[in-house]
Amino acid sequence: MIALMPDMLPKIALDTSKGRLEVVLYENVARVAVASLLDLAESGFYNGMKFFSPAPQMKLHFGRNDQGEGAGYQITQQVPRRNHFDAAGRLGLAGTGADNGSDFFLALEAMPHLDEKLPAIGQIVSGLDVLQQLGPGDQLRAVKVLRGAPAAVDFSKTVTREETVRLSRS
Repeated sequence: MIALMPDMLPKIALDTSKGRLEVVLYENVARVAVASLLDLAESGFYNGMKFFSPAPQMKLHFGRNDQGEGAGYQITQQVPRRNHFDAAGRLGLAGTGADNGSDFFLALEAMPHLDEKLPAIGQIVSGLDVLQQLGPGDQLRAVKVLRGAPAAVDFSKTVTREETVRLSRS
């Protein structure tokens, strides 16, 4: 699935109320989603949010506040055919609506029914035991960028129907 060596890909840490998860991001196959996640992590957007889940036994979401609001923009989904939810610890872009720019989830188990429907954009490489302890209501204290994106990417945040904001990561 990964064309680049994992040590060349961006990496983040999710510091939670149960411990730390480290995630390698598939920037080479989901550039827009990874750029959005890195941008929000660097801004502190996720700090103090709580995990939530529409399917507690399968996945944990993060990226929405207590009122259910995300970052307020939409990104285009990239769903690579080679990306699969074939293992616990996959990170996916959850949102499909007008406010999906910040909504991600961690798979607690293999979820092949999501293959080619939602993009898998990363994998936990450390802390899978912490993931198994997390549940809805646990806190995401911070998302820290451990290694940034190696390549620049321009993308648009659709803030409203009338307003699109161009971003550039380098």
